[in-house]
Amino acid sequence: MQLMVLGVSHDDAPLAFREQVALTGPDGDRFYEALNPGEHPESSGLVVLSTCNRTEIYWTGPLDAGRVTEAWAHIVDVPAETISNAAFLYGGDAAIHHLFRVAAGLDSMMYGETQILGQVKDAYLDAQRRGRVGPLHRLFLAALRVGKRAHGETAISENALSMGYAGVEIARKVFGKLEPLTAMVVGAGEMGTLVGRHLKSAGIGRLLVLNRTPERARMLASELHGEARPLAELPSLLDQVDLVVLSTQAPGPLVEEAAVRAGIRRRRGRPWLFLDVSVPRVVTPGIERLSESVFRYDVDDLRSVVDVNRARRKRAAGAVENIIREESQRLKRDLEVTDVVPIIRSLREKAEQIRRRELDDALRRLPGLSSEERAVVERTTELIINKMLNDPMVSIRGWAQDPEGAVYLDTLRSLFRLDEDATAPISPQE
Repeated sequence: MQLMVLGVSHDDAPLAFREQVALTGPDGDRFYEALNPGEHPESSGLVVLSTCNRTEIYWTGPLDAGRVTEAWAHIVDVPAETISNAAFLYGGDAAIHHLFRVAAGLDSMMYGETQILGQVKDAYLDAQRRGRVGPLHRLFLAALRVGKRAHGETAISENALSMGYAGVEIARKVFGKLEPLTAMVVGAGEMGTLVGRHLKSAGIGRLLVLNRTPERARMLASELHGEARPLAELPSLLDQVDLVVLSTQAPGPLVEEAAVRAGIRRRRGRPWLFLDVSVPRVVTPGIERLSESVFRYDVDDLRSVVDVNRARRKRAAGAVENIIREESQRLKRDLEVTDVVPIIRSLREKAEQIRRRELDDALRRLPGLSSEERAVVERTTELIINKMLNDPMVSIRGWAQDPEGAVYLDTLRSLFRLDEDATAPISPQE
């Protein structure tokens, strides 16, 4: 199977261009229709992976890169030369390695992210529904296996790489479970919204939203199924919540040492976490020294957590590459065995045709045989054929892993005069 992949990704193309050439929705439908499988659909495969960060076209069979590029360019109304200049083109082992890296999250903007694995699966299932996967079936199953192993056997997807989620990670370390807690988000801007979303996804029990503009507070609270409260209530609410996220601008501190001292007494040792992602900071530095139950993190602290986590993920990349090598070799063996299946089938069919023809001739010349005797003769010829072919079949399967295997297979075809049509490739489903 000669695999090719043509694509553009975040590594080489800006977002505006990636959006322009995306093959999603009706454009994806038209692309599949434009590259029809022709007269031999069983020997061709086509899978389109199109996300916000990449559009990649995987194919095998009679297609060439020029035809794929022309069809792509025509559908998205972009000059073919423009796509060619921005795109990468890999073939064979390099294409396999690329897909496996994509599935494992090694080729993502956020190193080790897991969302791409689901997108690879969706692309495969979409092509399967269209009847277009063909010989790419084993390749994409192997890619999904790589992704699952990478996330399950290594630390590549562990630890937060966004500042918003780093806040949730810190909260889990401080409190353990988030479900019984009450959180308060002060500021409904980009960062406050992001942290609020992560907290909600993580299962925070109760969420309060405060903002200078009441309407913005209500909108975010509605999205997060929380409660909008006036910003003026911040002092009275402060010691009633376990986690305070502050992402706002203020002329001075919103959380001062005196308020924290008073709250510590009322909270009776319960952990109290402040995530101050405001610039400038609105929580008085040093409040964490007032009690072992008080924790304060600012933007630099969150950035340090992200940097450490990024380094940990990169260290895990070596283990993921080992998985990719293992699965690449496994896929290669599977595909090589698939290549010899048509020859095995053809040899068996030829042997069976000879056996049947000679048996029928012999039985016509022995009309006096009883039904039991005819059955014995037939079974004997079947056993002879099976025993004669057993060792050759073992050898043929072994040739699939032999560097000289192609030479042996060609010799076998010539020796037994196997028809070319009979040895045509079959689909992986067979």
